[in-house]
Amino acid sequence: MIPLRYLFFLALTLPLAACATTKLEPGCADNAMCAARAAESHLLIAGRAERHGDDLVLRPARGDRLVFTDHKQACESDDVDNCIGFALMGDFRKSNAWVLQKFYYEGGSFVLIDDRSGRQTDLNGMPVFSPDGRKFLVTPYDLENGAGPNNMEIWRRDGEGAVLEWAHTFEQALAEAPDLQIPYLTEGVTWHKDGIVLRFSDLETGRKWSGSLIHDAAGWHLLGAAPR
Repeated sequence: MIPLRYLFFLALTLPLAACATTKLEPGCADNAMCAARAAESHLLIAGRAERHGDDLVLRPARGDRLVFTDHKQACESDDVDNCIGFALMGDFRKSNAWVLQKFYYEGGSFVLIDDRSGRQTDLNGMPVFSPDGRKFLVTPYDLENGAGPNNMEIWRRDGEGAVLEWAHTFEQALAEAPDLQIPYLTEGVTWHKDGIVLRFSDLETGRKWSGSLIHDAAGWHLLGAAPR
């Protein structure tokens, strides 16, 4: 069984009501929504991405503008089903994409939005893009609220959307390292021309180690995922 203390590891799982304002307040850095909103301002560009109070407005090159509205009152009144907030996490011109994070009363998710059409692709984690912007790695980790079956996913941009190219499951992660009590956390991702360098951490023991994802004619291969 996963120890209870690790179910609350990510700031992502903190209630949105704890910080439902853009003002940076004491403790903001410990709250995912508050910290994301504080960092959002440098991504806002008039005519492309703007914030007007509770509304985050994105303007794709084609089609209607997209408006994402925070429901602060629901969060403050503990209305779990309707509590939601949004923060722009990235504007990736080379990938023709914005990345938006949704924050619920507990937990959250990510959305990749094509900046030409506004087409949306749901993700379970923040993408880390390849140097050419055509592929990205997602390493979900939310043990309390669920982040899907995979602890690593490689996606590629496909037209105005994205498709899953390779996945590694939480079950595989634990099977490869049976001494772990909980799945390892991916703490670092560095793309290079031959693959991806990864840095892992075991939150139970504090052990850290490195691994890599290598691509060849047969596809993607994970090396060094289990601690030694």
